[in-house]
Amino acid sequence: MANHSILDKSELRTRTEKIDVLLKENGWDVKDKSKVWMEVDTKQSDFKKKDYQTVSETLKNDDESKYADYLLLDKQGYPLAIIEAKRTSKDPIVGKRQAREYAEDIKSQTGKSVFIFLSNGYEMWFWNYPNENPRMVKGFHDQDSLERIKWINENKKNVDSIKINSEIIDRPYQIEAVKRVCEGIKKGKRKFLIVQATGTGKTRVSMALIDRLMNANIAKKILF
Repeated sequence: MANHSILDKSELRTRTEKIDVLLKENGWDVKDKSKVWMEVDTKQSDFKKKDYQTVSETLKNDDESKYADYLLLDKQGYPLAIIEAKRTSKDPIVGKRQAREYAEDIKSQTGKSVFIFLSNGYEMWFWNYPNENPRMVKGFHDQDSLERIKWINENKKNVDSIKINSEIIDRPYQIEAVKRVCEGIKKGKRKFLIVQATGTGKTRVSMALIDRLMNANIAKKILF
């Protein structure tokens, strides 16, 4: 959105009638500043100190400003995600560049990435930036879900340090399959298909993969 305090009326309606409601359904009350801040200046805020400056505080000074529509916080009050809102008539993906700039402003101070949501109230995209490409979702993730994804992001770099359990699989092609899936996970891939002939140990490969992911702290729960 433009860097000013007077919102386009259609965008304001998108926020109050659509986005604010969807946020509240998933535990994000926009009136609760322990979880949500609006119009946060990503240039003048001190994100390390949790000193969040808003448009009403920085609009009138001459310093550089950029305003993220929404800032979602983790349980410790630090930045977890930002939301770039567009009016309902606009494709939300057009806000991708703006949102990335806000995320980079935050990362330049904290050293940590934040998640990005792009929404026009009807269509919503979730961007696990910079680990994956944006993907369409049906609603906002709640705080626990975002913190779980963050936990996975931080731990998947450790997967190569976990030895594949030779008591589960020991054939070279089985070991190679597990390695390839883990490489894909590190690159941000979400879906995999392993094709093996009957009797070559597909179940064992699955068990070895589960064992490695859980020991690397990438997976907490497995549906098999």
